[in-house]
Amino acid sequence: MDALNGQLRATLELAAHATPTGQAEFVKQQTQQPWRLRFSGLMATLRANLNLQSAVFRHAIRLAALVALGNGLERGFYWHRSYWLPMTIVLVLKPEFTSTFSRGLLRIGGTIAGLFLATALFRFLPDTVTVQIVLIFVFTLLLRWVGPANYGIFAVAISALVVLLIAITGVSPRELIWARGINTAAGGALALLAYGIWPTWERTQVSERIAEMLEAYREYFHILSESFVRNETTSARELDRARLRARVARTNLEASIDRMGAEPGTTAEQMNQLNALLASSHRFIHAVMALEAGWLHMAAVPARTAFRTFAADVEKTLDLLAAALRGAHVQLNEFPDLREDHGVLLQSGDQKIERYALVNVEADRIVNSLNTLRGQVMERVPARTAR
Repeated sequence: MDALNGQLRATLELAAHATPTGQAEFVKQQTQQPWRLRFSGLMATLRANLNLQSAVFRHAIRLAALVALGNGLERGFYWHRSYWLPMTIVLVLKPEFTSTFSRGLLRIGGTIAGLFLATALFRFLPDTVTVQIVLIFVFTLLLRWVGPANYGIFAVAISALVVLLIAITGVSPRELIWARGINTAAGGALALLAYGIWPTWERTQVSERIAEMLEAYREYFHILSESFVRNETTSARELDRARLRARVARTNLEASIDRMGAEPGTTAEQMNQLNALLASSHRFIHAVMALEAGWLHMAAVPARTAFRTFAADVEKTLDLLAAALRGAHVQLNEFPDLREDHGVLLQSGDQKIERYALVNVEADRIVNSLNTLRGQVMERVPARTAR
């Protein structure tokens, strides 16, 4: 019954945060954290991703290398208006497989179609400034009206519009059309070739990303709980580093799930499962961060023995979940009973002491989230845990 009550409390909290009013209230709660935590959080995502373990940083390196190659080709071949080549690489190359190939093909096909359309317009319509201004108006309207809904139409409209805008200054349309076509085709082909040579199928990596995030969360929780048990504040820098590692692990997982959702063959059921798992992990880490924020302002008190047991079992649960995701044969009966630990925690210590009251509330959120997360992970790896 305690476990059911905990899940109901979790459901009510998540439902409350799903509405615009609830989201605003959640943001308000988060901004009530100490200024030091809020200030460090502003740049935390950027700092945390400045390493080779970050999927975003690796993509930035790949993009930079390809743009440099495109710029070298531009200078080596002396093509007219060759700046369109590296520009196309930037627009086409994305971290996701589907986005890169869909945008690349639509960019190349739309550009060629737009150039053919511009050629036909210059050939069959009067070559007057009035006609060109009317066409610029039409393509601008098309660009802003339909372009956001379809990248192919956007590419058609922008290609024709660019030719018209430059041609109205007196430059030969034929020269522009040829330069635009060659550079766009070359840039798009380079981007597609680069991703074809070095593809990344996220469905083969997402379980490892989840395991890495859970390990980072375990380390963060371990440092925080040890600091609480010892009543120390000297580990603030170590705690900051652990929080940053947890943040980069989380952003890596979120990026991985987004990329997997764009890959061919990914089902809605798989995405729903991963998003639910991610929501449970968010609930866990929010509870841990609430403990950190609260402890900074509360009088130090001795840690209860029950809390030491609870913290050890939380870490064990996270370790077992990470091991299961990596293929270890983990049985359900190996997991500690966190709800029982929480019950013992509630019965120990003076509930009027501020720190104890905070721990009791946030420990309930931790238990709810980890129990849900356990079910989600074990459902994800049934074949490896059945034996």
